[in-house]
Amino acid sequence: MLKYVPFHLIGYDKDGNPVLYIDFGNADIKGIFNSVKSSEMCSYCIYTLQYLLEKCREQTQKLGKPVTLMNFIFNFENLTFASATNKKMLETLLFFAKMMQDNYPERIKAIYFLNASFYFSLAFNVVKHVLASVVLSKIRCYSPDDDWKGALLEKIDNEVLPAFLGGTQTDPDGNPFCKSLIPPARKVPESLYLTNFAKKLSRSKDVRKVTVTRLSKEACTYEVTEPGSYLEWEFETKNKDIGFAVLFKPAKDSKSSELLPKQRIHTCYEPEKGLLRCDKSGIYICVFDNSYSWLYSKELYFRIQVTPPRESEDVNIS
Repeated sequence: MLKYVPFHLIGYDKDGNPVLYIDFGNADIKGIFNSVKSSEMCSYCIYTLQYLLEKCREQTQKLGKPVTLMNFIFNFENLTFASATNKKMLETLLFFAKMMQDNYPERIKAIYFLNASFYFSLAFNVVKHVLASVVLSKIRCYSPDDDWKGALLEKIDNEVLPAFLGGTQTDPDGNPFCKSLIPPARKVPESLYLTNFAKKLSRSKDVRKVTVTRLSKEACTYEVTEPGSYLEWEFETKNKDIGFAVLFKPAKDSKSSELLPKQRIHTCYEPEKGLLRCDKSGIYICVFDNSYSWLYSKELYFRIQVTPPRESEDVNIS
C-alpha cells in the first residue's frame, strides 16, 4: 500500500509541526479501493496519524518545546470525475472525517486544499456536512488561480517546501518535483485487485437493462423530497463506453440545468459506482448518453437509488 497511497511527510512548518502531503488528484483511487478493503484503508490512515504523532513527540524532544499539531496538504490537481464520485472512497472519507474530529480535533493545525476544481467540490460537498465548525475553520481552500504557494510559504520555510509547491527544495539532480521525497503516483496493477472483477451487475436481479441506440440518450428521473439525500448509481455496459451526466430541475415543469457534466466512462473491468449529495429537493435526472456513437448501440445495466441523509451518513465500513 505504501507504493500506491500518496501520503508523504515532506518536513515541518516554521513552528516544528509535521506537514503531510497527499497527492490526491493523481492517485489511482479506483485501483486502491479495488486492492484493499475500506476497513484496511481506514486502518492505514490511522497508522499514518500515529506516525505523525510520533514525529510530534520527536520534535518536542528535539526543540525543547511542546509540538502537538499536524498540517495536511491535499493537492487535487488532475482530479477526475470517477475519483471524485467513487463511492468506496467517499464512504471511507466520511468514516475517517468523523473519526478524526472525534479523536484528534485539537491536533489539526491546518488543512490546505490546493487546485480545488469543480470535481473537488463534488467530493467535499459529501464530507463537509459531517465536519464540526472547529475543523472547518482550519481548512484553507485554493483554486488553481489562487496564490496558494504564497500561503504555504507563510507557514513553511522555503527550503523545506518542494519547489513545485513554491519553495526551493529540489532533488540532488535539481528536479523540482522532489521525486525522492514524493514518489510520483502509480497505477495499481490489476494483479493486485482483491477479486477478478468480471462483469456481474448484469446478473443481478434488481437491475434495469436498456439498450441505448446509436445517436440517442436514455434519461432516468428520480424525485428527491429531502435535501441532503444521496443519489447513488451503479452501472455497466456490455461493451465500449457510455456517456453519463446528471441534470437537475426544481420542479417537473421547470427547465433542467446540468449538475454533473457528461463524462464518457468505460466499465470494461467493473461497474461504475458513485454518489452525489443532493442539496436541494427536486428532480434529478441521470442521463446515459450514446449520442456521440454513429455505429454502435450500448447494452446497459444499471441500479440507481435515492437514500435519505440518515442512511447515507451512518456509514458502515467493512
